[in-house]
Amino acid sequence: MSHRLKRFPETHERHLVESDSIAPEEMPDIGPDHGVPQNPAVGRRKGEAAGAASVAMHAKAELMAITGLDADHVSAVLNMPDGWHVTVDLVELRRIPAATDVLASYEAVLGPTGVLLSYHRIRRYFRDQMLEES
Repeated sequence: MSHRLKRFPETHERHLVESDSIAPEEMPDIGPDHGVPQNPAVGRRKGEAAGAASVAMHAKAELMAITGLDADHVSAVLNMPDGWHVTVDLVELRRIPAATDVLASYEAVLGPTGVLLSYHRIRRYFRDQMLEES
């Protein structure tokens, strides 16, 4: 006895039969964005406040993934009206001795839901370089 797979209609719509239905308790937990899961890295749901630490960790992870660089540290986290502004210092070039590593400060802007909206490099510097801050 050979079992054949059911062929979907050409419109790629699948018509469920009663035996194919899914019980509500077996459905995956999805966010209010109609099938888009909530951002687990920020660790909050709609309406909940995000802490600076979780936003900073998320921004750091996003920048590392996008640039392929290692993060050295987070140097600023600001909650502004247009979203979270996070400054992360990334190692652009490792050198010997480590004091001569080339680092760069990147500013990431995350929306209120924790989605990375934009990022850009602010400056580049040597690790041992002292900078006058205003």
